[in-house]
Order: sequence, then C-alpha cells, then structure tokens
Amino acid sequence: MLAARRFALAARPGAAHTSQRWRSSVVLLKDLPFALNTEDLLRGALEETLAGAPAPASLALKSRSSGRFNGRAQLIFADEAAAAAAFAVLRSAGAQIGDRAVSCAWGVAPYAPLPPLSDEEKREDPLAEILRVVEERQLPSLETIRRDLMENDQYGILRSKKLPGLTWPEDLEGGPAPRAPEPKPEPAGPEGRWAETIVKIDRVQKVVRGGTIMRYRALVAVGNLMGAGGFAFGKGHSPQDAVARASRRAKTDLRFVDRHRDVALAHDVRGKHNNCTVDIYAVPPGKGMVGGALGRAIMTQLGFSSFTIKARGRRSPYSYVAATFDALANLASVEDIARKRGRRILEIEHALDRGRRY
Repeated sequence: MLAARRFALAARPGAAHTSQRWRSSVVLLKDLPFALNTEDLLRGALEETLAGAPAPASLALKSRSSGRFNGRAQLIFADEAAAAAAFAVLRSAGAQIGDRAVSCAWGVAPYAPLPPLSDEEKREDPLAEILRVVEERQLPSLETIRRDLMENDQYGILRSKKLPGLTWPEDLEGGPAPRAPEPKPEPAGPEGRWAETIVKIDRVQKVVRGGTIMRYRALVAVGNLMGAGGFAFGKGHSPQDAVARASRRAKTDLRFVDRHRDVALAHDVRGKHNNCTVDIYAVPPGKGMVGGALGRAIMTQLGFSSFTIKARGRRSPYSYVAATFDALANLASVEDIARKRGRRILEIEHALDRGRRY
C-alpha cells in the first residue's frame, strides 16, 4: 500500500503551467457509441442533460492517427468556471445515449509523484490521499480495468495467468483448474489430407561392442490426392515408430506433379533407379488404372485415376518407388506442351481427351 501511495499521481497547480491552461476549459467524454450519427446523438443528449448549465462553445470528436473515431469527444467551454459547472451536472445526472452511459473527465493537467507520507499520516489514514487523487483525476476503477482487459483478451493469455483480483476472484487459491490440452489436428498437405502407403517394414540389427541393437526400418510413400507426394525411410524401436518417422520425413521432401483434368497424364514418362525401369503410359481420362498393386497405390495417392504403369528389371521395393517418382519428375504440363509446340491449350486438351497424339 505504501508503494502504491508513493507512485500515485496528483495534479500540479495550473498557474505554474500556462501552456496547459487551455485544458482546464475542456471536458472529455468517453465510451461514445460508434455510429454514423454519433455527433447528432451527443448534441441531443447534451441539450437534455445541460438544460440549466452552460452550453459548450464547440464539440469535437476525437480520432486515432489512422483517422478513425476512437469513441471520445471534447467539449470546449468559454472559461474554466463554465467547464466546472457543466462537469458537475454531467457527473451527477450522467449523459445517456440510447442504452449506453457516457463517462466524463475534467481538469486534465500534468502529473507529478506525491511526496512520501510521514509516520503520523500512515497511522491516521493511509488511504485518504490515494482516494482523493483517484476522485480528482478520474482514474479508472479496478472493475473498469478488469472489464477492458477481459474484452481484449482474445487469445486467453490473461485468463491463463494467475492474477488474483484481476482475472479471477482473490479468494480462489491456486487459480482455475487447468484445461485439458486440445487434440492436435491431423497434418494436412498443401490442398488436402495425407494418404500413405507402407511399402515395406524390415527388422534390422546393428552389432556393437556391448551386443546387438534390434530396430525396425519402414519405407513409406505419402500423397495428398492433389498432385503432391514423397517417400522416405524411417527407423524406430517398433514398427509404429518407424512408420511415423518415415511419414514425417516424406512430408518434408515433396514432389509436385502436374495432372491433366486432375486424373490423367499429359504424355508417357519413363523413370529409372539402379536396374529398375518404370514406364507410365498416358491414357484418356476415364479409362481406369492398369498395373501392379504398388504402382496403382502410389499413383492413386498422388491423385491419378487413369494411367498404365509397367515396371521392368530388378523390382525391389525401394527401386520401384524411386523409379516411379523419377518418372513423374519428367512429366510436363499441358501448358508447357502447348508453349513448346506453338499450339493452343484447348487443342492439346482436346487431343488428350480423345486419346490421340498431339
């Protein structure tokens, strides 16, 4: 309480600051409604409230640096006595605009820290001077501060802090019960959710000085059904850990493929890895899928539904997957083909839809 008393602010005499004398004839109104006719509503409310008091010489609405109205207005009176009389009427009667009460302040002046209290003043009434300063300067109450903080706490930062008397009652020890963590959403790709294919899971071992370490290795291919996908290896102490690590690693190294009509290829492509060669033939949209199970699974999760895939050579799982993605890396879009051949895009698309060569 003593610290609050030391740092409380009081008004200096206005005679010592002639540059601030103009403020003594101004009454500040706050909490005005944000409406197109705010000024007209305020003038009507002042005519009813200040019936027997001096009328303001002028009225000015305040705005932010951006030019937007900030909910405040200034009533400028002819002298300090008129401003004091109008302020007394407004404080006693109160100005009402619709169902909204308007607060006011008067006598804004520079502040200075109060001198320290003596021991005798502390024993008599340590709160008297603070209450007087609060009343004279129209400082906001704790309820006003709490309401403003809660209204602007959009992300619940203040509600999660332990601030007795501000964000929850003072007698609540330990704060509110912690909220259960919200489940994390399923990771999504650039335009959709992920589909994954577990190509192979192996149990591997490493011989060290202390013995043998057994682990699992998984090869996973992922795709978002919209033309983006990848593949990667992952190791773990269990098959589930290996698959999860491989899936996360595959999503960090994606390949993006251009599709014709969102279902087919624009032309034939060939890919190779080691001694495995994969040919993917373009067919018109709607012809269906022809090929092995692994090739159909990889192409389907990339978003293709019309193609023919054929593998030759040593078709180990990793070589097959790597050769497939190598073939798709050579796939050109319809726009690129039209630009290279000097044709219109509609001509190329019409030829592809009919299954003819362009």
